[in-house]
Amino acid sequence: MEIYEMIDLQDCPRCFGPSILEEEDHSYYVMCMDCGCQSAPFSFKNDEDRLDAARRTAELWNTGKVIYTGRTE
Repeated sequence: MEIYEMIDLQDCPRCFGPSILEEEDHSYYVMCMDCGCQSAPFSFKNDEDRLDAARRTAELWNTGKVIYTGRTE
């Protein structure tokens, strides 16, 4: 099973848009596909820490702790 299938993400707490779990440079973060809000990134050093990093950033996102810069892609 993929990590993306094990993580439950809520819609964006700011605009209620769809969210996506992203992996970049050995870290995970969650991003809104509409407004560009992001969670803080959580890094991992090996495969054993990978799921924990994804769960931690999803937990921040799901509780509404997001970063909004006012810019979207």
